Amino acid sequence: MSLLINMISEESQRNHLMQQQYEDKINQLPKGTIVPKKIGNYEYYYLKYRHGGKTVTDYIGRDEKKIEKIQNQINKRKHFKSMLLELKKENKLIHKVAGGS
Repeated sequence: MSLLINMISEESQRNHLMQQQYEDKINQLPKGTIVPKKIGNYEYYYLKYRHGGKTVTDYIGRDEKKIEKIQNQINKRKHFKSMLLELKKENKLIHKVAGGS
């Protein structure tokens, strides 16, 4: 029984550590959506996101490489958020198992 309790404890610690790592990564990446605005014959791109209760719009420009880089970072953030959600679900299961033993 002690082996099982040790395994559950180690898994709980691993889960907690991974959650912290994902939260750190998420906080380093931009959030929001890239929005194009057509002005004259040109499209200009903006990053639109919420900060507190306000909507913020940051100018990105027209550089395709910069736009693609920011879009990749946004996609990576979304992936990390989904992984974090899975870890939180897993953590609830770990606590149920630990509480039952």
